[in-house]
Amino acid sequence: MKLQTWGLLLLVWMFYVGCTKDSVKNGHVDRPGIALTFDDTYIDEWYACLPLLDSFGVKATFYISSYHRFSSAQKLKLKHLQQKGHEIAFHSTNHFDLKQYLNNASMDKLIKCEILAGLEKMNADGFYPKTFAYPYGKHTALLDNELGKYFKSVRALNGTTNLAKSLVTGCENRIIYGLGIDESSKRPLSQLLQLVRNAKSGNACAVFVAHHIGTDTLKMQLPVYKLRALIEEAHSLKMSFCTISELSR
Repeated sequence: MKLQTWGLLLLVWMFYVGCTKDSVKNGHVDRPGIALTFDDTYIDEWYACLPLLDSFGVKATFYISSYHRFSSAQKLKLKHLQQKGHEIAFHSTNHFDLKQYLNNASMDKLIKCEILAGLEKMNADGFYPKTFAYPYGKHTALLDNELGKYFKSVRALNGTTNLAKSLVTGCENRIIYGLGIDESSKRPLSQLLQLVRNAKSGNACAVFVAHHIGTDTLKMQLPVYKLRALIEEAHSLKMSFCTISELSR
């Protein structure tokens, strides 16, 4: 057999192994894990939790909206999170409902105003988001396809009773459905911990979505004790802490 043919077979074998044997660096689950994602602009609260994340080696994904409103101090905190290995992702320029936005504007205008305008400002400060989360979690196939030109994956919300929809496997993830875990979701901690265990047994990654952290007066907040419990459960089961880019094609 010619040397070139052997080389081609080797490349095919390497690709097959990369998509069937666990390898987070190649865009899928190295070992069972959880992906903690946080949306919007609450950088001060996220930054305050950095010691907790650091103590367990957690790498989270922060989907940023309204970046143009960040103060210089907040941008420095975001830069520090990035330097720590956390993913800085994108959540639109102004946090509009993009599905509704298209009722009154063209796709070109949406991309220009709600995607490129915000990305340009983030890029200028050294942030280059590779993944996207829909404001309010609403999406369409048309939006998925268009945003797929700019991002490795898009994240919508799992609005079903099938929590397993938020378990990610494989190396072809373009659409990810995160499970909301703020207090407004009314999901008990026991249910969330069970999903972590299901991810462990199914060699998958559970994707969670939160906003504020430890702001007791708000409904869209994740209490620190719940965040710690999820982290400790995953850590005790020797699971990975994945960013969304690591789960995306």
